[in-house]
Amino acid sequence: MASCNSSRGPFCTWMVAGSFLVVFLAVMIMALVFSPIDQGVAKVIPNFEPNEEQRAWILKRDTPTASPTVPLEIDGDDGDEGDTKLPSSSGQQYKFIQCDEGGECCNGNALNCNLRLNEMSFATVHNANSAKESSSALGYNHLFDLDGALVAGYRAINLDVCRCDGKIRFCHNFCDFGSRDVTQVLLEIMKFLMNNVSEVVVLIFQFSTGNPTAEELYEVMQDVDGFTELMYVRPADPSVEWPLMRDLVKKGQPDPKRIVVFQYNGQDCAVASACAPLGINNYFSYTAETNFDFGSIEDMRNVEESCKITRGPKEGAAFYGVNTFVTPPDEDAAAIVNALSFIRRRLNRCAAVVGLIPNFIFVDFWSLGDVPFISQARNVALAESKKRQ
Repeated sequence: MASCNSSRGPFCTWMVAGSFLVVFLAVMIMALVFSPIDQGVAKVIPNFEPNEEQRAWILKRDTPTASPTVPLEIDGDDGDEGDTKLPSSSGQQYKFIQCDEGGECCNGNALNCNLRLNEMSFATVHNANSAKESSSALGYNHLFDLDGALVAGYRAINLDVCRCDGKIRFCHNFCDFGSRDVTQVLLEIMKFLMNNVSEVVVLIFQFSTGNPTAEELYEVMQDVDGFTELMYVRPADPSVEWPLMRDLVKKGQPDPKRIVVFQYNGQDCAVASACAPLGINNYFSYTAETNFDFGSIEDMRNVEESCKITRGPKEGAAFYGVNTFVTPPDEDAAAIVNALSFIRRRLNRCAAVVGLIPNFIFVDFWSLGDVPFISQARNVALAESKKRQ
């Protein structure tokens, strides 16, 4: 290609000016396209990034001791590339439960006690039974088991229920993939809840291979001491609001209800009221959810498509589930989409597109990224906003 020189005179000047104008117009168009979304969200929905006051509050806490690791310095970058260098180089780890000893506490923070269950944001482990650590060497969704995820701050667990060789098990599409003993998993959850009496855990069961039933699952739950007694049973009246977190935890009171159970695809729960008396609620009766089979990170960046509701009620949903993982499971992709910059931007944009606050943030490879951090920051922001009203 010919280059500009002094002999080309005015033609060169016009060519340079024209190139500059094209670049300038492109930048302005991009600004007009993207800025209204973020501005609109800021006006009506609490931002998923902690403000300066919240950030200072987090940093004043004791040195964290629980995973996952997150950077303590949060930059203001609005990009969504994420951070593939996890854990953070500082070696610092995020401490999810940050309540004063002896004080009121609900899912890691005293302010959360003033939020209703359907106002909370829950870092959610997708296909939690499928982990390299204990269940599968092929096609696993996670490196480590769900007991570690609970310690890390994940408060919603998605499990696939199967019937294999005539018995109820957790599995991932096939009986030999992601296979876990149901009783053992429920015991791990109970152990965590007994050691952390301020925490509420949401369980989302997908009924899958072998046509298992909710009744069969409930029978196993009953065999785990204290499990069904902790389950929240929603009143039959649909107009009843979801409970405050304070009323589920019931600090110092009898009969806490710190396990909330949802299911979908259960044949014996096809009628919405069939399983509710057991404390097993129909997930898609209450929850709107995004698509779940993104083939690439780029698919997720297309927020008009990746955030829209594809399952559950189009209007009037109490909860909104945002799937944030690539299919098939991809550890490298998870390191990007689970990171602070990507997940914050995705949640903000999904909230703007759909008009709902994201409640369940489904991810693979829970040990990577910052999902508990961003979910808690959002909870604190909303609770503080309500407190000022």
